[in-house]
Amino acid sequence: MTYLDTDKQTYADLSITETANNEQFLFSLFSRTETKEGKSLMMNWIMYPLSDLDMIRKRQEAVAWDALPELLLNEEELDFIEYYLAYRDQIREAHVLLSCATVIDRLLRYDSTRYVICRGVKLVIHLLHCLERWAKELDEDAPQLMKESARMVNDILSGSELGEVLEQTSGEERRLSNYTIDKYDYLFRCTRLLSLKELLSVLYLLDVCRTAHRVAKEKNFCCTPKVVETMDFSVEGVVHPFVKNVRENSWVMSRGNISIFTGSNMAGKSTTLKALTLAVWLAHCGLPVPVKSMVCPLYEGIYTSINLPDSLRDGRSHFMAEVLRIKEVMQKALTGKRCLVVLDEMFRGTNAKDAFEASLAVNELLKRFSCCHFLISTHILEYAKAFEKDPACCFYYMEAEIIDDAFVCHHRLLQGISEARVGYWVVKKLLAGLI
Repeated sequence: MTYLDTDKQTYADLSITETANNEQFLFSLFSRTETKEGKSLMMNWIMYPLSDLDMIRKRQEAVAWDALPELLLNEEELDFIEYYLAYRDQIREAHVLLSCATVIDRLLRYDSTRYVICRGVKLVIHLLHCLERWAKELDEDAPQLMKESARMVNDILSGSELGEVLEQTSGEERRLSNYTIDKYDYLFRCTRLLSLKELLSVLYLLDVCRTAHRVAKEKNFCCTPKVVETMDFSVEGVVHPFVKNVRENSWVMSRGNISIFTGSNMAGKSTTLKALTLAVWLAHCGLPVPVKSMVCPLYEGIYTSINLPDSLRDGRSHFMAEVLRIKEVMQKALTGKRCLVVLDEMFRGTNAKDAFEASLAVNELLKRFSCCHFLISTHILEYAKAFEKDPACCFYYMEAEIIDDAFVCHHRLLQGISEARVGYWVVKKLLAGLI
């Protein structure tokens, strides 16, 4: 399996699993799994997006399947099985004489270790029967990921000691002798421990798919965005998943490999860039995406420069941090990887003239990386206009205007370059009486 490359700055910018600025983090969208291990697996999916088209499509197909079954065991039972399998006390091979010699003692004296072993053995046997039935009854039109899981279950159970357990306990799960419990306990916690872990992973996969499917239904997300091996990139009805009463927007990389976003402060440029990037991220996780539909390339890397910190310790200014981040990203692009790069407000840490000239220089360099897409927001209209006729660039802006002496943000993404200049109006409005 091939994973998409990214870095710590991108995780922070997109608030993937945690955030320092009170934003909701992406994992919270899908964190309502029914099991603890299911939550860990979901975290793994979100933390490590794929660059593997076949696996992405398998996940999408499984999540979109309307016939996903209920979990075969409840959370408490699965937690106890995990506890039992990790329990290290009294792991020994079964012996008839020892089992017989201790039977009276076990009847007369409560032994917490014995309780863990007895209940753990019975629950594992129940698990084996449930998985065997599920694998046998799986529909022929089931998603490939489910079929592969069913094949794994059958392979583990057939022709092994676990298969013998199924035969020996059919209809007799709760009528087990002390010797039989001791024998199965050694088999489960020692001989076939790894096999049981693999079998449990099937239930956690079901948990993740069921949770993602439920989120898609509740929030009207798209389960099957189209991930392609070309450079086609378009989105219809994209929203930021954590913005309430948000307007849906559509966008397409209509030409070239650079899309420049303009618009006034507070119009929503940064939020739109994050919405587009999160949509691509989730698509590469194989999870539902907050869009009506989407076509995006199979990227090998995603990198962002949105909330860059300066560093007092290193004596690094914000401007220097920006330059070094752009250099770092371009070095990734130089490897020939197909990357999505998001640059929010390049060179905000320097004066307007320097920012304009530096943006022109960077834009000329980015045009060379035809295998990458660059989404860039800017306040510098002169920078956008300098490339207005350039076939390497397309342009979008967030609509905002002054109406009846009020600043109105429509949060609508339109093609073209914004002409809005409202900064001075905002200053006059908020500092009225001081100027």
